[in-house]
Amino acid sequence: MQTADRIGASPPTRPGKALPPNALLLNCFGRGGSNIVWNIIGSSPDVLMPYREWHEGVFGRFYKLRKAACHIGGAVNWASVPVFWRHMRAATAETVRPGERNEKSQARYVVLKVMDYYIAFDDAIARGFMEARNLVLTRHPLPMCEGLIRSGLSEARAIKWYNDVTSLMFKASRKRDALSLRFEDLIQSPDTFVKSLYDALGIAAAEDGRIRFKVKSFGTERTTNTNAATGEKLRIRLDEAPDHIARDVNTRAVARLDHSARQRIWTGTRATAELFDYGGDNF
Repeated sequence: MQTADRIGASPPTRPGKALPPNALLLNCFGRGGSNIVWNIIGSSPDVLMPYREWHEGVFGRFYKLRKAACHIGGAVNWASVPVFWRHMRAATAETVRPGERNEKSQARYVVLKVMDYYIAFDDAIARGFMEARNLVLTRHPLPMCEGLIRSGLSEARAIKWYNDVTSLMFKASRKRDALSLRFEDLIQSPDTFVKSLYDALGIAAAEDGRIRFKVKSFGTERTTNTNAATGEKLRIRLDEAPDHIARDVNTRAVARLDHSARQRIWTGTRATAELFDYGGDNF
């Protein structure tokens, strides 16, 4: 758990836009099950959920600025620049819809989806809250890289992406009270995953026992990244989750890689994958 200095922590935002004092930072891959887990956590009455991913809320339409900040994020100690982390908090507050605030007036947390290279900003994000806890959602490199390649990255670029982001995740996982989560556990037993996650975070389930679920395509039907602010959202019972989460999504992804590609990807990612105890075939 990252704890901000009491003096200057939790700076004020615009009237009516205040955030809870604590944050949950969901460190994740794009295309790594992050939207499912983000919505699971955001279904709790104890947690506010923005309608935009963290980087979109902070950098908005300034795409080139987002990319530049992403690449230099780890080289600058943004947590030591008050004007920057105060802006990040205020911009984040703008991404929580009024209805969400009204329904969860006693929320203790806000859950922020901090993806890929933006994980380098974790310390700066945490500076704007009294406490911030890192949740690290990992995925096996073979299906993860297959998805990145299908998104348009070359194999070499996908391998580098996986290694870079997994290294940032590992650093985050070493922080006090960090919680490591596996995409593989989610697809194997969604109801058990949700119950264990809520228990670990000390948050309540929704009064109706349901979770929010965003309908998305998988596998060959999905060729582009999906905007978190759009798309159909359902409220489903936990026992309905397996009907919406394909247990074989990883194995089908790996099957789309030929043998030589699997070997190259595993050889290229093995060192970082083993940081989270992944082997060559436990996907």
